[in-house]
Amino acid sequence: MQTRNLSFVLPLIAVLAACSVAGSHQPTNTAGPGVATGDRPMDETPVRKTRPNGDREYSYNNGCRVVLEPRRAVVKAESSDCQLHHRDISLLYASGD
Repeated sequence: MQTRNLSFVLPLIAVLAACSVAGSHQPTNTAGPGVATGDRPMDETPVRKTRPNGDREYSYNNGCRVVLEPRRAVVKAESSDCQLHHRDISLLYASGD
């Protein structure tokens, strides 16, 4: 009878221990909103502004600015320091508007 109880308790203890260890190592973003951390600049959240003519402008920390049409997710202009992932991120955000 004791062997049966032990075979139930030991896996339960192992699962609980694994869950508590996994929960204590979650990454945190201490840099603040809009700032990419680590080696993944494509994780940066752009700052959205609406221009007086209705165009949507998404700006990034490196100075990149992507301007999109007011109603459609179509790029009207982008600055010279933009990379491909900046355009992609801006289009994804605009498609959700």
